Amino acid sequence: MEAVNNSITPTPSDTSCYLIAEIDPPKGVNLAGFLKTALSIRGRVNAVRVTDSEHAVMRMSPLAPCLTLKERNIEPIMIITGRDRNRISFQADLLAAAALGINNIVIKEGHDPAEGDQPVARTSGDLDLQSMLKCVASLNAGKDLAGEPLDGATQFSIGVSLDLSDDVTVNKERADFFHIMQDYGVGSVTLGPTYDINIIEQFLPVAEKTGIKLFTSVMFLKSVTMIRYLNNLPGIPSIPQEFLKKMMQAPVKKEAGMQVAAEFLKELVPLGDGIVLLAIGWGDKLPEFLDLIQR
Repeated sequence: MEAVNNSITPTPSDTSCYLIAEIDPPKGVNLAGFLKTALSIRGRVNAVRVTDSEHAVMRMSPLAPCLTLKERNIEPIMIITGRDRNRISFQADLLAAAALGINNIVIKEGHDPAEGDQPVARTSGDLDLQSMLKCVASLNAGKDLAGEPLDGATQFSIGVSLDLSDDVTVNKERADFFHIMQDYGVGSVTLGPTYDINIIEQFLPVAEKTGIKLFTSVMFLKSVTMIRYLNNLPGIPSIPQEFLKKMMQAPVKKEAGMQVAAEFLKELVPLGDGIVLLAIGWGDKLPEFLDLIQR
């Protein structure tokens, strides 16, 4: 009987693709694990994006992790959400980031606290996406939101992260928002994770028309159970059945998830200006994944 080969076969990819790895800060003060992950991929990705209590799970602010990356010659991208801040604290944190030389940011509304580890928390309710953009544009122009002059303007490169939906109408509204983002000087938009190419293609014409760079996302699929869980969540894109079948038929599910992500990454390369890797608790797998795509 022929032995089954459970190893992952390297999947060639476009090594010129602009690649960003997203890493969570620690839930505590110890940055050793965060740095170990970041250093393991230094030189293999173009930048490391640091989350801001992603999925409403309380973690260290991204400020300190971004500074430690910068000190080790790793390009940091700081995510900042409006969920936990009012306009005063939002501006204050942005000024702190700029003073530390962290000039590449991604604005995100943030997930509902009810989804996280402290569901009794309340959102500020003060900032939506457009008001956050107005804030950053004002700081870049040398004024705060009240119109008062700053002692030194910020120089942020502005990115925005948009969650996607199975609802075509919702995605169209988000695509139409590109024109507003263009007016505020947004340079790039990152689409939330989806394995549905049809959803991504809805955003290609407006990205080209506005000149805003489009980044897609690859989420590592850990198991069949994970796929079924995601497919039962309302409002987010379902994972097509072809990927579920690949995972179900694979002898080693974790390796299959990495292989599926690597194969899908090849499809994403020509669709945008770069790709964000969402390890979601699998940061230690990033070097293995980069080996797999021959990066």
